[in-house]
Amino acid sequence: MTGPARRRRILDAAVELFAERGYEGTSVGAIAAAAGVTKPVVYDHFASKRELFVELMESIRDDLTSRGAAAMSEDAPLETRVFAAVDAFFVYVEERPAAAQVLLVIPRAEPELADAARQVQSGATATLAELLIAEPRLLADARDRRPRLELISEFLKQGLHGLAEWWSQNPGVPRAVLVDTAFGIAWAALAPHLRDP
Repeated sequence: MTGPARRRRILDAAVELFAERGYEGTSVGAIAAAAGVTKPVVYDHFASKRELFVELMESIRDDLTSRGAAAMSEDAPLETRVFAAVDAFFVYVEERPAAAQVLLVIPRAEPELADAARQVQSGATATLAELLIAEPRLLADARDRRPRLELISEFLKQGLHGLAEWWSQNPGVPRAVLVDTAFGIAWAALAPHLRDP
């Protein structure tokens, strides 16, 4: 197995264990066993459990935000693209519930790790804000355009995260219901700010 493939295998094993047992309840030994490697091999790729967890959060965030960015880059009206981005978020949560759990549930027991998690989330907000800033009709010519769109991005991100966490406790609700509801809220937050550039 190549080094990158082994690294991917370790990350895949880790995401399931962290989601099931939490950060504190997951040991490097358990990750190694689940990945079919030894502890020294894990440490060849990651200096510590914390480093592994942070890289995992960053890779999940980047995968998730890239799906939103792809939806927003389509040649379609903004309303259609926002709906597609919301749908892409919930498709990801449905397909990769363990990854969503790792990204969205901040491990507050360890302040240093919680700080790292907040940095990861700040990166997600920044990415979402840039997607909205790229839309010339949103708050066109507003002097405080950037901070207002950053606030809207944080509001929408936190709302989506809250619904994803709620969905994990209410799995019987169809994805379409969450998408329609979340899109309605998102569009209500964005539509009043559309202006002619």
